[in-house]
Order: sequence, then structure tokens, then C-alpha cells
Amino acid sequence: MGFLAYAGVIIVALAAGLAVQYLTKMSLRREWLIVAVSAALGAIFASESFPGSTVFSGVKDWGPEIDGLVLIPAVIGAVLVALAADLGMRASPRPADQAT
Repeated sequence: MGFLAYAGVIIVALAAGLAVQYLTKMSLRREWLIVAVSAALGAIFASESFPGSTVFSGVKDWGPEIDGLVLIPAVIGAVLVALAADLGMRASPRPADQAT
């Protein structure tokens, strides 16, 4: 993947993290950062691992490719990992200093 793909992933992940922070009831003050990092890692992992995989041969060539980033697997990976991170944060007990 090239610089343009990495920059796009980071920008979209930060926007998704900020959207989660402001559109939902937050459980932590820095929840947006955790969601953004997990979305970026999920997108990069899915885009890099799906095209060369023999297990996921049915979805490896889905969608367009921009600067080495395969879009459909990247979006699916980002959503799944960010959703898991967000749900995990909401299900975990709050720290004592943030309990209301």
C-alpha cells in the first residue's frame, strides 16, 4: 500500500472515531481514539490479508483498489474491528474515577 492509501485510512478512521464519540453516549473520554485506531488496524489488516488469502478466495477481489488498498475488504474489516472494540468498551466496567 502506498502513502495515499494509508493517509486515507487514517483520515476515515479518525472521522469514524469522532462520529462515534459525538453521536453515541460515550463510556470513556478517549473512546474516539480507541475506535479510530482499531478501525485503521482492521482496514489495513483486511486489505493486506484478503487479496493473498486462499481461505477468503471468494472475497479477495471484491471492489476497486486504490493505491494498493482493496476497498471492500478494508471497509468490512474496519467496521467489524471497530464495532468489536466499541462494544467491548461499553460492556467493560467503568473505572472508579468515571463512575456516575
